[in-house]
Amino acid sequence: MIQNKLRSLIYAGLGLVLCVLLCGGIGMTAQAAESKAYGDFTYEEGENGITITKYTGESKKVVIPDKINGIEITGIGEYAFYGCNNLTSIMIPEGVTSIGSAAFSGCSSLTSITIPDSVTSINGEAFEECKSLTSITIPEGVTEIWRRTFADCSSLTNVTLPKSLTFIGAGVFSGCKGLKSITIPEGVTSIASDLFSGCSSLSSIILPEGVISIDSNAFAVCKSLKSIIIPKSVTSIGDSAFLGCSGLKSITIPKGVTSIERSVFRNCSSLTSVTLPEGLTSIAFETFAGCSSLTSITIPEGVTKIDLGAFRGCSSLKSIMIPKSVRNIATDAFDKCNNLVITCYKDSYAYSLAGGLFASDEYRIPFKIISETENSSDDSKQNNITPAKKGTPLTISSKKIKVKVTSSSKKNPTVTVTKITDKKAKKLTIPATVKVKGVTYKVTAISDKAFKGNKKLTTVTIGSNVTKIGKEAFSGCKNLKKITVTAGKLKIISKNAFKGINKKASITVKGTKKAKTALKKQLKKKSIGYVKTWKIK
Repeated sequence: MIQNKLRSLIYAGLGLVLCVLLCGGIGMTAQAAESKAYGDFTYEEGENGITITKYTGESKKVVIPDKINGIEITGIGEYAFYGCNNLTSIMIPEGVTSIGSAAFSGCSSLTSITIPDSVTSINGEAFEECKSLTSITIPEGVTEIWRRTFADCSSLTNVTLPKSLTFIGAGVFSGCKGLKSITIPEGVTSIASDLFSGCSSLSSIILPEGVISIDSNAFAVCKSLKSIIIPKSVTSIGDSAFLGCSGLKSITIPKGVTSIERSVFRNCSSLTSVTLPEGLTSIAFETFAGCSSLTSITIPEGVTKIDLGAFRGCSSLKSIMIPKSVRNIATDAFDKCNNLVITCYKDSYAYSLAGGLFASDEYRIPFKIISETENSSDDSKQNNITPAKKGTPLTISSKKIKVKVTSSSKKNPTVTVTKITDKKAKKLTIPATVKVKGVTYKVTAISDKAFKGNKKLTTVTIGSNVTKIGKEAFSGCKNLKKITVTAGKLKIISKNAFKGINKKASITVKGTKKAKTALKKQLKKKSIGYVKTWKIK
């Protein structure tokens, strides 16, 4: 009898549990899928609060309540106010943390919006084509603004970006024709593709040290931009980055840039002066095509290729020195450069074309041939300078690093990085080369324990000549979150090189596809300190 009662109690208990689970599951499913109405708002209730999913009213001025039925509003959902053409102003309550994709897209009459300090995320296209919006302040705490958030906000003239910002997506301000000036926060390391394309009134912009890349079309058709300082930390400039910047008069490209991509300065018709870096290896397709005010340019030793139409239509270009290192010049590289005289050495590749390719009727260009002795003054100075002895420590103040000479060969002097000189520095660029007392040394390695335990370091860029990263080189750099490595020459990453760096770190690998693939395999080795949470881009 006791056994029967016990069995009945067990069955009853199991039945109750099963009922709770089934009913609870059904209830939760229904709750998650249910949309509710509150006045002119449609909303959904979630674990973290209420998300506004749709506005159905016709009011010009809208105040979103902070709570509905005692539950806090924490999100503005995707397309919530999409195409609300009557809307002129809106107040978003404190407590909202996210603004969804295209949330206010197409609100063509919207002139004013208050974004509370609680917001930490603004998703793509959130305010795209808000053509009457004149100013916007992004609150501190926002770290990322995604693609085309303010694209085609043609009346936008004033934008305040927070210091907390670390990422600005592609085309965020594209087509903002009224935008005149903007300051990019220090945490941003990349100027994304199309970021300011078509910002025809943009005349002033400040890029912080630490920016590594300027991507394709970033400043395309910024017609009012007269000058821009490209930070020394920049290592790559993408296709058409400054295409059609017809007001741009001069530009200096930093030493870390080794290639200029296609059409970067095409149709910069006011450009009169360009300084090309020593480490440059190629000038790509139509890089300076249509730069009709450019009068002279010196191509640095080390450039090996001048591609199709590189200087096409540079009608004011009068002189250009082509060094011996150039081994490939496209047929129409200097097409329609009617005032140009090319200067080159007698035994150079350019000289071999003087009576051939460039002597044809279609591409006829006068040449000035010089001997070694005519340009020997600078060369002799360089040749007479002896690199420091192997093992000699050198301080590179401009780069905040100390190095040690590893080869004193005149033809190929090299150094390895031993430590940082500025203990408070958060950002560090290890350059491809350093120049000391007239001698240019290649930076080929980072020594063992070079930056071990540096708690200030947050961002590191590793130059293109580095072949080895030593043992524990960055071990214990717990705040190191962003690493950029140029693939190609880096072959050795030693044990515990990145052990104990920030677990949310991202490693960006630049270079050819083949080189990137090979390097990524190395970066995923457990022996170097790799953890699964690292992002390897």
